[in-house]
Amino acid sequence: MASNTKNLAEQRRSANMKTLLMRTEISMVLIIGVLFFAAAFGTKNFLTAYNLTNILKQSAIIGVIAVAETYIIITGGIDISCGAIVGMSTLMVASCQSSGIGIFPSMIVAMVVAIICGVFNAVLVHEFNVTAFVATLGTQTILRGLIKVISNGGTVSGLHKSFTSFASGSTLFVPNLAIIWLGIAVICFLILRYVVFGRNLFVLGSGKEVAKLNGISIRKTTYMAYAFAGLLYGIAGIMLAARINSAVPTAGEGYETNAIAASVLGGASLAGGSGSIMGTVLGTLLIILIDNVGTQFGIDTFIMQVITGCVIVIAIIVDQLKKRSSR
Repeated sequence: MASNTKNLAEQRRSANMKTLLMRTEISMVLIIGVLFFAAAFGTKNFLTAYNLTNILKQSAIIGVIAVAETYIIITGGIDISCGAIVGMSTLMVASCQSSGIGIFPSMIVAMVVAIICGVFNAVLVHEFNVTAFVATLGTQTILRGLIKVISNGGTVSGLHKSFTSFASGSTLFVPNLAIIWLGIAVICFLILRYVVFGRNLFVLGSGKEVAKLNGISIRKTTYMAYAFAGLLYGIAGIMLAARINSAVPTAGEGYETNAIAASVLGGASLAGGSGSIMGTVLGTLLIILIDNVGTQFGIDTFIMQVITGCVIVIAIIVDQLKKRSSR
C-alpha cells in the first residue's frame, strides 16, 4: 500500500514537471538561459556592457511592435503592415522636426498617422470582409510607396539633439528605449488581464459567433484592436527615429517577420484566441539573442537567417500540435 502511494506521488510529480516544462514561458526562459551562458563562456565580447545594451535597444523597438502584433493575433488576425506603419511614423516624426516643429508635436503627428493606418486596416478587415493577411499586405504596399514619394527616396535628418540623446541614454544602467518597451508591455499585460477590451479580444479570437453570443461588438473591438496596434507602431517608429537619428525609406522593413515570430514563439496562436505578453517579451529577446549570439560566434549572416527561419517554423509546428492535442 505504501509503495503504491509512493508511486502515485512520483507520477504526480513527474506529470507536474512535464506540465511546467510545456509552459511556453518556462521553455523560453530555459532556451534563453542556455544561449546566454553559451555565449558568455564561449565568446569574449558577449558580456560587455556595449553588447548587452545593444541587445536591449534592438529588442525594445521590435518588442513594442511584437506586443501590438500579439493583440492582433489574439483576435484571429495578422498584421503584415506593422513594419511599414513604423516606417511611416519614423518619416513623420523626422520630417516634422526637420521642418522646425517641436519634439512633442512631431511625436503626436507620428502617432496620429499610425493610428489612422491602423483604422484603415480595420475598415478593410471588418467593413469589406477582407482577410487580415491580404488587407494588411495591401496597406504595407501602399505605405511603402508613400514613404518613398514623401521622402523622395532619400534620408530625412535634422532631428532635435535632445530627442536623439534620450534614445541613446540609460537610467540605472538600463537603456531608456528598453524601459519604454517594458513599460508598454506591463500596460498591455494589465489591459489584457483586467480591462473589458482586453478580455473581448480573446473572445473575438475564439470566433465571431462566440463574440456575438457574448454580446460583444465585433466592429468596435476590431477597430479598437487595430487602432491600438497602430498607436504602438507609432511609438515604435518614434523610438526608431530617435535611435538612428534620421528616417530612411527602408525603415521598418522586415520588422513584421520578427514581430510575428516573437508573438508565436511567445505562445500566441495564429488561429486566434490565445496570446501572452510575457511570452512575447521573451520571444523578442530570443529572436534578438539568436542573431547576436550567432554574430558573436562568427556564424555567417545567411546561415543565421536559415536558423532563425527554422526557429519560426518549429514554433508554428508546436502551435499546430497544441491545437490538435486540445481538440
